[in-house]
Amino acid sequence: MLNINPIKFVNINNIQNRNPQKQVGLKSDTFVRSSNNVSFKGSETTNNKSFIKWAQETDFIKTQLPEILTNPDCKLGSGFSHSAYVIPGNEAYILRTPNTKIQKDYNFENAKLEDTEDKNLNVNIGQEVANIELQTDNGFPFRIEVLKKQTGKPIGVPPSQAIYIEDTGKLREGEKPYEARERKEQYASTIHTVAKLPVSAYEKLIDDIRAAEKAGYHFDHLNSNNLLLDEEKGSINLIDMDKNKVPANLGNVLYALTNINYFSTFASQYNPCPMGNEEIGTAIKDTMEITDKFISAMKNKGEKFNRDECSYEFFNFISSMPFSYYCRTADDRAKWRILQEKGVA
Repeated sequence: MLNINPIKFVNINNIQNRNPQKQVGLKSDTFVRSSNNVSFKGSETTNNKSFIKWAQETDFIKTQLPEILTNPDCKLGSGFSHSAYVIPGNEAYILRTPNTKIQKDYNFENAKLEDTEDKNLNVNIGQEVANIELQTDNGFPFRIEVLKKQTGKPIGVPPSQAIYIEDTGKLREGEKPYEARERKEQYASTIHTVAKLPVSAYEKLIDDIRAAEKAGYHFDHLNSNNLLLDEEKGSINLIDMDKNKVPANLGNVLYALTNINYFSTFASQYNPCPMGNEEIGTAIKDTMEITDKFISAMKNKGEKFNRDECSYEFFNFISSMPFSYYCRTADDRAKWRILQEKGVA
């Protein structure tokens, strides 16, 4: 059991609301409904077949796809650039389309179905496995991505760049303000649940990160929503990983896992929805618990933080109030010594 021991800090009420640094390449399309009640006649459940094989056997493009694209009950969710759709009768995959107006007169007869699955990737990160191209009257094909289905709900709150229009600063359509009470409750609820997970869940996350890295995929830590919390299975799942050869950085994973970027907004008393000291204290304790379990998982896996390769974001985590409470010091150099003593630095 972790306890919060007092150390010398500025009073919580003096924490200012800070917006995240400008970040590039953020992804905000997160689609997390894990089940649906829509069913089409002739559908069959599949979890083991490749999408290509299943689609060919069921004549999916001609018999199901037209209705999926026009049936509101099939829409899983929308971000500001893409929308996702469930596939009735198939729990293994989802569809993702650009946010352009869906037409009813696509040429489904001459659609192109291509296998794009990366056979070197042996872990589910919500990756593309196939794509479908529908011909249109304007000559530009409408491309539909088929993604492996991932379960869970997003951890924490997305960065402000995913909520506001960068050029104008206005809220994106359908979004709530960054400091909204609902967002604060989402942050507190998800990190509280993450904190309850066993160390084995953190070990599996590290294993998945490393397996994806081996296949050439990189975790985007700037958006905590790229981690999905599956409470039923007690797991943390990955989505929206980029294909590049940047080495995995476990400090960045911890940064995203704790959604530490949102803590100052959550704890601030200078925005319209201030939280109470008890709620802030719980968030600090939950962050400490997540940190402790992640460090234990790293130690069990023989992993270490490399100070020379730490990102700006991880240094922000190191300097954060919750990590200072965890280390019982506000001295960043002393914190690194503590990590060394724990065998992870």
